[in-house]
Amino acid sequence: MEVESVTITSRLDSEYAIEVAEKTFKLLKKKGVRVILEENLAKRLGEKKGINIKEANSNIIIVVGGDGTVLRTANLIKEKEIPLLTINVGTVGFLSEINPTELEDKISTVLKGNYRIEECTRIKGTIQNKTSTEALKEITITKTYIKRDALNEIAIITGTPLKVINLTVKKDGNQLFSGGGDGVIISTTTGATAYALSAGGPIIDPQLDVFVVVYLAPLKINQRPMVIPSNSRIEVEINHDGSDGMIIADGQEHIKTPVGTKIILEKSENKTRFIRIKRNFYEKLHKRLIKDV
Repeated sequence: MEVESVTITSRLDSEYAIEVAEKTFKLLKKKGVRVILEENLAKRLGEKKGINIKEANSNIIIVVGGDGTVLRTANLIKEKEIPLLTINVGTVGFLSEINPTELEDKISTVLKGNYRIEECTRIKGTIQNKTSTEALKEITITKTYIKRDALNEIAIITGTPLKVINLTVKKDGNQLFSGGGDGVIISTTTGATAYALSAGGPIIDPQLDVFVVVYLAPLKINQRPMVIPSNSRIEVEINHDGSDGMIIADGQEHIKTPVGTKIILEKSENKTRFIRIKRNFYEKLHKRLIKDV
């Protein structure tokens, strides 16, 4: 795909990220590419015009930051599915593709069309409980449903620290788990190297399109993570003999959910698309997650 226009968004709480974003902006302008800045980044760079990232309509979006910045951007433009080129200015940066030191070389490679697109499955959660919407007036509600869409994972955890939440988890109507603990994570393949991995889940090869179910501190000591097809329908119910819950999508959105709530988790209609150049998954795994071993 020929790259004629690029939108740039950036982490804003890091001067280094702003510096890298400005360098990227100037590099693209020099190469004759039409560049649009996210509105808050435009202000930081002293540019008059910027756009809300939700309005982006470029060939690609360049994201300067860590995994949190990438997730926020991916979730804001999820329905557009514009390919993301990610520059790592974060702590781990597992979702990022290039480092600032290789900026000019890799940008030139992308502008020449020498890249591939990786399409990543997203997960959607539908929360079925009328009372859970009372304190959430800012959320668009259809009847008694709240819907959330995530790239990495949706976690259902205890709403009260140190108090057990009691859950029943089913796959396509078949019970996987019923009991107490701190909660459960339903992760995509992409999210398998994030929260799910830290909680004891497996590393999943990105060629596999699956969901990973990881239980958080389950009281049943023989309960292990499960890998299931992404076309599964997962139902999680917050039972009455435990704490109220909280649902967290990609670590960013928190929704309080009382006992009695049911959450249906399925493959989303949306996908997140990443620009990949040469670095493969296993090389990235060793450089960014196994480097301390």
